[in-house]
Amino acid sequence: MNPNSTSPARWDPPDPKQLPELRSALLDHYSSAMAMVWMRTALRAGRCAIIPEVPGLNAAPDEVAAQILVGSERLRLAEAQLFYATADMTALALAAAASPPREKVSLDRPPAESGLIVFEEPIGGYVEDIGATLAVTSGAGPGEEAKVTKPIVAVSWSQWTPDAIEVDQGTVRWSWKRPGHGVTTIPRVYRGLWLTFYTPSGSFSRLAPDTVVGTTPEGTPLTAGQVTRLTGQVSAPALSWDNEVLLAEGVPFAEARPDTTDAWTHVLYTAWQLMAEGGRTRWTETEEIPRPRAGAKRDARQGVTAPATVHVVNVHTTRRPPRQRAAEDAAASTGRREPQWSCRWPVSPHRRDHCMNPARHAEGDCRHEDRLIPGYVKGPEDKPLRISDTVHLWDRQPDQQ
Repeated sequence: MNPNSTSPARWDPPDPKQLPELRSALLDHYSSAMAMVWMRTALRAGRCAIIPEVPGLNAAPDEVAAQILVGSERLRLAEAQLFYATADMTALALAAAASPPREKVSLDRPPAESGLIVFEEPIGGYVEDIGATLAVTSGAGPGEEAKVTKPIVAVSWSQWTPDAIEVDQGTVRWSWKRPGHGVTTIPRVYRGLWLTFYTPSGSFSRLAPDTVVGTTPEGTPLTAGQVTRLTGQVSAPALSWDNEVLLAEGVPFAEARPDTTDAWTHVLYTAWQLMAEGGRTRWTETEEIPRPRAGAKRDARQGVTAPATVHVVNVHTTRRPPRQRAAEDAAASTGRREPQWSCRWPVSPHRRDHCMNPARHAEGDCRHEDRLIPGYVKGPEDKPLRISDTVHLWDRQPDQQ
C-alpha cells in the first residue's frame, strides 16, 4: 500500500433530529464565497457532470457555471423535505439494488418533489487522489500520490427542466457530460430528476499530517496538515458536494458501473420504491420528528419553504431482520464504504415485473412497475445461520488502475 494512502474514519452519521441544522449549515455554505471557490475547483477538475453557460456573457465560464450551480443547489435544499434512512433501511436498499430498477424513471417515484436524505450507512464510495485534485487549484502544484476512500452518505434531489433557473444576463444553456457519450446539449424539452451526492467533509484530515499533497506557488511543499489547518479556519458543513446526475423521465435504467453515480442512483431509486410500497407489501415505517419552534424561525430567515419535519425511515417491523443478524453485520462493517449485508438477508430481496393493467397486457396497452419480493434468513431462527462459502470484502477499495 502506498504510505500516503489511507482510509477515512468510520462515517459518523448525525442524529436524525440534527438534519434541520445540517441543512441550515449547508444553506449558509452555499451563500458563501468559499462555496464558489470549491465549485470552480470542481469544474476545473472535470468533476461536474452538468454544466451551465450563458452565451455572450462577459465573464469567465467557470465563474458563471459555479454561480448557477451553487444557486441551484441552495434553492433545491431550501425546498427539500428531510429524510433519514436508518442502518436497516440502508441495508435493505443496498440488498434490493443488487439488480437495477426495471421500471422507467418516473417523476412520481420520489417521496417528495425536492428532498434531502441522509443514510446511516454509506451507499457507496470511491477512491480519490486528493493531491491531484488540489493541483488544479491556483494555490498548489502537483504533489505526491495521496488517496483516500470517500463514502457517499447523502443525496439531494428535485424535479428539473432546463428552464428551472433564470438569470438576468440571458438564457442558460445546459450541457451534460456522460462517460461514453461525451458532452451533449440538454434540450429545452427535457424533464427529469436532478440528484446531488454528498460525502463527509474533511478529506485532507484523513491523511497523515506530513503527507505532501502539493506545492505552494513559491515552490515549497504543501502538506495535508497545512491544508487542514487552513481549511479548518473556514466554517464548513459536515457534508460536502461530490457530484450530480440527471435522470430523464421515461428512460430505463442500465446496469451500473461499480463505484459510480450509476450504482448510487440505483440504491436511491430503490429506497424510493421501498418507501412507496403499501398494504400487505409494506416495506417501511416512518417516524416524524418536528422541528423546534426556534429552529423553524431560523429556517424562515434562510428562505426554507419546505416543512422542517424529519422523516425517519426504517424497515417495517414485520420485515425487520433479527437483532442478532443486524448486530453481526454492524460489527463487521467499517462504515467506510457500502457494507455487504451477509447476515441480515442471505437471500436478498429481489424484483418482479408487475403489470398494473393485466386486461390490456396482451395489446401492450399497460403500465408495469417493480414489485420487491422480501428477502429472508435461511433456516429456523434458533439454528446456526448457514450461508455460502463466498468471501465478502467488507471495506474493499475500488480497482485502482
